[in-house]
Amino acid sequence: MKVTLIQPKYFNIWEALGLAYIGAYIKKKFPGKLELNFHQGNFDDDHSIVKEATTSDLVAFSCTSPAFRPALRLAEYIKRIRPEIRTVFGGFHPSAVPDDCLKEEAIDQVVVGEGEEAFLKILLGEESPIVQADGFSGLNSIFPDRNLIRNIRTVNLSERQIGKRITSFQSVRVCPLRCSFCAERVVTGVYQKQDNPIRERHPEHLLDEIEWAASEYQLDYFKFSDATWNTSIEKVMTFCEEKIKRNFNLPWDANLHASYVDKKMLEIMKAAGCQLINVGVESGSQKILNEMKKGLSVEKVKQVFGWARELGLERRAFFLLGSPNETETDIRLTESLVEEIQPEVFGITILSPYPGTAHYDSKTMKDYDWTFADEYSNPYWETKYFSNAEIKRWQGYLTNKFSSSLSWHNRLIKENPHLVNQLG
Repeated sequence: MKVTLIQPKYFNIWEALGLAYIGAYIKKKFPGKLELNFHQGNFDDDHSIVKEATTSDLVAFSCTSPAFRPALRLAEYIKRIRPEIRTVFGGFHPSAVPDDCLKEEAIDQVVVGEGEEAFLKILLGEESPIVQADGFSGLNSIFPDRNLIRNIRTVNLSERQIGKRITSFQSVRVCPLRCSFCAERVVTGVYQKQDNPIRERHPEHLLDEIEWAASEYQLDYFKFSDATWNTSIEKVMTFCEEKIKRNFNLPWDANLHASYVDKKMLEIMKAAGCQLINVGVESGSQKILNEMKKGLSVEKVKQVFGWARELGLERRAFFLLGSPNETETDIRLTESLVEEIQPEVFGITILSPYPGTAHYDSKTMKDYDWTFADEYSNPYWETKYFSNAEIKRWQGYLTNKFSSSLSWHNRLIKENPHLVNQLG
């Protein structure tokens, strides 16, 4: 059986770790002969992708909401040439709105949730239009197949763009939080201690993969793709202790939820080579944080950023504009908080009501073209207090005010306004 896996083109480029895990798993479990191919729309042109796909038995796409239309367009081209090829869509967007996806003639099946076991079922003959995935329990039994997804290309791109050879690793599935703006739960499920617990990789297994990739791709640095890396103090401590024990000095950073941070945690992270903490602060208004279900206090943010500064850790703070009840007073509180904590890196995005978030309305938003939506800009979102244009003006104001510490993506958009125009 010949299978082609596709990550569609999108403004932000990242390693297709989901497809890398699927590829590794089906290589291990599929009993027959299997030929696997992978294409990424930012590196491979449409002609090359369609040419490969139309010689396949099955073509699978991994899609976020902004990447859905580009993926659908490719599927339509492929079906036009060979209608009998089976097309499977998975990822965040199909998991959130599977029935809507199946209304498209070019889509034969949708995987809802994590793809490893569900995709194997499809290869073994499962023909149901919607294949509901169970939580994958094999994180400590395989490494994602990075050579399949040609991870070297994103590492080389990182070196060209920012001067460092970097790639990312997944250490956990299932987030314990339920932030209103996040769609994580549509893939890995809502956290439940008994029925859907947090699934963490063993530190030895994780570091074995990181050391292999560091050697294979000559890395200068590594990151974690997890939305919340510090899901438990034990996890942080055992990972850092193992990294120190191995005398493995490659620097790194991770996304932290400030509520789960204490000073000892930051101390051992620093000792283990962590250089930067990324914190989703979102707002300087406690009212807005509560409405987001962020599980965070403004005072804890101040405390964590103070500890990190004492320890010499670089600090990146992400903020989000456009919560439904956010007023000018709330935005001014955000402005004041940035001034007080003085992050070395500042990022400011706009709420995008993607399918799977609490802000998505299937009645009014079903026909949105998410190709023109991004966390940095979108043409759709407005609130009772601000029009879409007014939210963007506030973003521009804060971007200009804190321009000396802008995150890479905010700086890229500021320097290349046409990118925002493409997104709305």
